[in-house]
Amino acid sequence: MKRRSVLTVALGLLLAAGASPALAQEKLRIALDTNPVHVRNKGVEVFVAELKKRTGNRFAIEVYPSGQLFRDRDVPRALRQDALEMGVPGTWQLDSAEPNAALQTLPMFYGLERDVVYKVMDGKAGDFLNRRFEERLKVKIPGKWMDLGHQHYYSINKPINGYSDLKGIKIRYPGGTANAARATAMGGVALLVPWPDVPLAMSQGVMDAMMTTFESVRSSKLMDSGLKYAFRDKQYFGQYVPMIRESFWKKQPKDVQDAIIESWNIAVAWQRDAAGEAQKSSEDDLKKAGLKVVAPADGDIANMRKILMQGQAELVEKMKMDKDVVEQVMKALRDAGVGY
Repeated sequence: MKRRSVLTVALGLLLAAGASPALAQEKLRIALDTNPVHVRNKGVEVFVAELKKRTGNRFAIEVYPSGQLFRDRDVPRALRQDALEMGVPGTWQLDSAEPNAALQTLPMFYGLERDVVYKVMDGKAGDFLNRRFEERLKVKIPGKWMDLGHQHYYSINKPINGYSDLKGIKIRYPGGTANAARATAMGGVALLVPWPDVPLAMSQGVMDAMMTTFESVRSSKLMDSGLKYAFRDKQYFGQYVPMIRESFWKKQPKDVQDAIIESWNIAVAWQRDAAGEAQKSSEDDLKKAGLKVVAPADGDIANMRKILMQGQAELVEKMKMDKDVVEQVMKALRDAGVGY
């Protein structure tokens, strides 16, 4: 009996020792509302792989795609309530918490190329917004923002051959007050539909058109749901903001914080390149599958930007954005060659 007791204790100690690494793992939950093949999800997978290289089994990392845990619009609240450690929401989902998050969706950004957006948002404007996000949402921003790409308009039954074809149609937008205002200013009826609900809304005839990207159309197979036409007008250049819960971040030792930042920097560099390639290849694939794409002339886009600019001051006032920041960003865009 004594020998059996000793063996039992020894076996218990061995099992405890073997289990301790798993028990010591800290949970790191990451919520995304796009599906696993989407370019944002793939970028986050790169981040996870790089982080595991640097921290071993420190974290039990769980990535929840397709809105399984939280949708982008709910990520800030989930982080505040300790229900989540990390999310990467789109800027268009954040203006209710931080009005200046709407900068990229203002009329002054309409129709701009990616490199112009980078010049501004990877500089002082992005630094300003990151500080605001960290202060208001109690998060840590570990590095540059990931890319989605240019948003355009896509329609189901009615072709969009020019701006006049937008009048009176119901246009789904992903969130963001300025996105809704732009659709309305162009003559459409703005409808807020979260991304996971888009296919059902299409099948039920809830909307006539939508604002999204070529990559999102391809990865979600929206042509199978009836999408037929695209109006390639570069509504705005969408980006995703990495957010880590402040309380989670602060309890990590400096070497782990450094590992997170280094892993994110590697992932975002890869993801931006991949996002650009994904948008290009998606457009090519969708055209081959029968999507009819119309691209307005650069001059028409510039003229539309001037028309939309007539409402920017009122929009900034309504959303309670920082007027000085808006002016500084507009000056930076002018310096980059953008005309108003």
